[in-house]
Amino acid sequence: MTTDVSIPENIRELVKGVLKGLFEFIDAEVVPLEERDREILADERKFFGPDGRMVDQALDARRDVRMKSAEAGFYPMYAPEDIGGGGIPVTAMVFTQEGVYRRYGPGRPYIAWAKGLLSQPIVASFVDGPSHMLASANETMRKQYLPSLLKGEKTLCFALSESDAGSDVWSIKTKARRDGDDWVINGSKQWITNAPYADYAVVFAVTNEEMVAKRQGGITAFIVEANAPGYSMDGVLPVMGHQGGDCGSLTFENVRVPGDHMLGQLDQGFQVAMFGISEGRIAIAASCLGMSEYALDRCLDYAQQRVTFGKPISEYQAIQFMLADMAIDIYTTKYMVLQTARLIEAVPQGGRLPVKEISIAKAYAVETCQKDYDRAIQIHGGMGLTNELPLEEGFRIARTLRIPDGTSEIQRRTIARQLLRGDTVF
Repeated sequence: MTTDVSIPENIRELVKGVLKGLFEFIDAEVVPLEERDREILADERKFFGPDGRMVDQALDARRDVRMKSAEAGFYPMYAPEDIGGGGIPVTAMVFTQEGVYRRYGPGRPYIAWAKGLLSQPIVASFVDGPSHMLASANETMRKQYLPSLLKGEKTLCFALSESDAGSDVWSIKTKARRDGDDWVINGSKQWITNAPYADYAVVFAVTNEEMVAKRQGGITAFIVEANAPGYSMDGVLPVMGHQGGDCGSLTFENVRVPGDHMLGQLDQGFQVAMFGISEGRIAIAASCLGMSEYALDRCLDYAQQRVTFGKPISEYQAIQFMLADMAIDIYTTKYMVLQTARLIEAVPQGGRLPVKEISIAKAYAVETCQKDYDRAIQIHGGMGLTNELPLEEGFRIARTLRIPDGTSEIQRRTIARQLLRGDTVF
């Protein structure tokens, strides 16, 4: 963690305490599970079943981790206090994500990374558990769903993307129509993280086609139970080098939802969606920062130990340049993400919403993380390509993360649009 004087002392002390407790929890409760399940973790044919879902042993371990983490106070710590979370500030979240990924690196399914897309069993995010997105839940839903989510007993998924509507949210076809006091949902969703395992889904559906056509609203968010009649999980979508994963497809056929199960206001679901996505973008950026630091730490150790032609490879200028480039990326990413976090924290006090900064941080952090893992593999040579080290998995994770929560191209479009609207403050 940084000792930069620009970071308030209370934040530094908070993060120091959180990381100490979190590391102790992981070492005492999570690492032993990974040792116990080493056989299935090392072989994807044993980790995933024929249907692409994680086997029961892995799912049980992840649930055990969530519930123990919740009991220790870590699982809901990023969620706001008014829904039962820890209310940790965004800046502290950045340092926490950075610290965990720097210490443990990629490829740890019971710690932070699943065998697929980003998933966080130890600390909840908007794609699987309690988060700021649920602050818009009414009292009925808070009583009905929050207790089990906060305890890690159950999880949710964020059902927005469709086969023809990923980055273009306004193209979603799933519809919800009024039927008495209820809503009836029809449609399908694709590339939904945690869909194969979720107990609930936050489903985004068109409720006013005219507003959607004008891109002025018309999308509403609903909380739907996965065991509701007409709700079906159609299959797991394996991703990049894996035989299974966290992503799945969902279908809704006349799924009936009580009228009070709206999340936020009628026709204003786009704001709910963007709140979650923006939160996800800054969390991904912070995680990639920690991953890059993990890779640099491994490279520094290896470069000073590996001897070729009679001297450590750290003495070769080619290696030194790669190490230096990694450090440049890390330093730039770190202060870019921290500045963005502090701008987010200033919004409730009247600060501007840092739309372009969030997109800049996400795009830059993910892209440089992939470059850093490419350099790390190169420095390690043949060893870098083996699955004995998590460097090749780190490279694949970074490449994967250039797509969810907005592709790098969408981030650039957002940045450019903000600039053209006059948002040129840096």
